[in-house]
Amino acid sequence: MKHETAEFIKKEFHHLDTFFFNSAYFGPSPYSAKQKVSQALQKELNPSFYNYNTWMGIPERVREQLARVIGCEAKNITHSTSTSDVINTVANGLSFQEGDIVCSINKDYPSNVLPWMRAAETRGINFQLLELGAELIPTREWLEKVLPKNCRVFNMSYVTFDTGKRMNILEIGKLCQERDILFIVDATQALGGMPITPEELSVIDILACSSYKWMLGPYGHAFGYFSDSALEKVAHKSGNWVTSPNSKIVYNLLDYTTETLEGARKFDRGQAPNMLVNACLEAGLDFLLAVGLDNIQKHNAELRNYFLENYPKNKFEVITPKDHMANILCVKATQCDPIVLERELKFRNVDVSIRQGNVRLSFHIFNTKEQVNELIRALDI
Repeated sequence: MKHETAEFIKKEFHHLDTFFFNSAYFGPSPYSAKQKVSQALQKELNPSFYNYNTWMGIPERVREQLARVIGCEAKNITHSTSTSDVINTVANGLSFQEGDIVCSINKDYPSNVLPWMRAAETRGINFQLLELGAELIPTREWLEKVLPKNCRVFNMSYVTFDTGKRMNILEIGKLCQERDILFIVDATQALGGMPITPEELSVIDILACSSYKWMLGPYGHAFGYFSDSALEKVAHKSGNWVTSPNSKIVYNLLDYTTETLEGARKFDRGQAPNMLVNACLEAGLDFLLAVGLDNIQKHNAELRNYFLENYPKNKFEVITPKDHMANILCVKATQCDPIVLERELKFRNVDVSIRQGNVRLSFHIFNTKEQVNELIRALDI
């Protein structure tokens, strides 16, 4: 990493006063967010003469940033409040024929399951949870065997929240394309700590991502990517004045129309021009774009590998499969209770998560090798 880049990162995260390895839980915003949010707050405190077009233009400015992060056109990005809400949009907007089946993997994050369970109750769709069984990773070969013949939607996480397993979404996406299955990917535990490659994006129909983890944004914002073909398949079901083309001109608001803005803009949440949320999000996106997701992925992998070389192997077992690692690394304590361990780590100012009895470690761009050494020392109790 270049010296100036390292100094930039250090400056943007000098406010962190813990050894923070917990971005899979909640990513810290860069320090520049404080200034951006303060400026936005001034508008909240005194909105006198705040130009309407400037205010309503906020979502488009952020949409263009998100498109640069993903590597797509701005028209394919929608603003939402959560990953669940993005998937709910799909669950309520898709048309199904008799016999069509939607599939997710059992034990995946609830955002990829509950919207479909609810749609099964309210719309009568056929939703099935696939059991991994002895399989550790949902591979293309496994899916070829277990996916029902009439599967029309497959929804999964890119990186699992509990064990950090990275899925081969390129191969799985190709299978979905071959079978004409709508492929939905939850990238919340991936994007920001690593990029989505152009090849991966080419096989994804819909990508959902919450912004407050690896994207270093605020809680309360998420976004979705809809491919051009997905935009044709998912209907717009809700009425929202912000997504009306007449919202762009304040004098036309009472010219009622159900017409919407083009592309994925039609799915934007209500009050998408939230000044405070977007100000915080912009700072995180500015940072990610300045450093580059490829550089972030390389840095995070180096820290993860350094940890794997030096952690107390007699006291912990690595849970994350070696050939399927990303930003998250899960280890299991073999000599102490995980709750006691979490308390001890907190006492030593080390912030991690305990998930399903495992210690979940999240290595991100603001972490350093020196901090990893502190983590290793804290674990060696």
